[in-house]
Amino acid sequence: MRFKALALAALGLPVVLGAQSIDTLSLLGRSSINLGLGLTGQRSAALGRSGIDAKETGEIGSFGFSHWVHPEVAITIGAAMLGAQQTVSGGRLEANSVTPILFGASYSPRALAVSSSLRPYVSLAAGPYFHSAAEIGGSGVSAGVETVAGMRSAIGANWFVARYFMMSLEGDYHAIGHLDSIDAAGSQPGGFGMSFALGLTWGGR
Repeated sequence: MRFKALALAALGLPVVLGAQSIDTLSLLGRSSINLGLGLTGQRSAALGRSGIDAKETGEIGSFGFSHWVHPEVAITIGAAMLGAQQTVSGGRLEANSVTPILFGASYSPRALAVSSSLRPYVSLAAGPYFHSAAEIGGSGVSAGVETVAGMRSAIGANWFVARYFMMSLEGDYHAIGHLDSIDAAGSQPGGFGMSFALGLTWGGR
């Protein structure tokens, strides 16, 4: 009788332990806020007789929020600055910038997980891209905003360094509609770029 009880306990123990084990690859319930810095943009400044011209292209910086609604899938909200130009000439100041606000999702497949803390991902987001232009001169102040639709695709990896700290490295591509008033900024934004981000994370297991 005692042997049968021990045998049943031995057979049932793996089932109980399996039911109580923690899925270390699950990201469900985790949230993160991150600040990014563009790695492939170009920056230039020129000082001449006519004035000062400073220009930055590519992704300059970004802010993002992610919340995992599934062990592998997160919803994302983000904003970035893709380009900016400031010109001071003859008592005239001109400033331009392109800023998107994007909503999307990212997918971190368990099959590609290097470990529970290093998770490759792919993401896709879309939303409006705003081109803001302002000019201050002898005739007064003028400002305007042009909006076009666009989307951003990315592939990268999140490294959850500690319980509340993470780092990310990714390459992305911005596909943006044509901006009619972009001439003052120098060139149409978009294309491929790379960025690095630091973030805070909480929740989950």
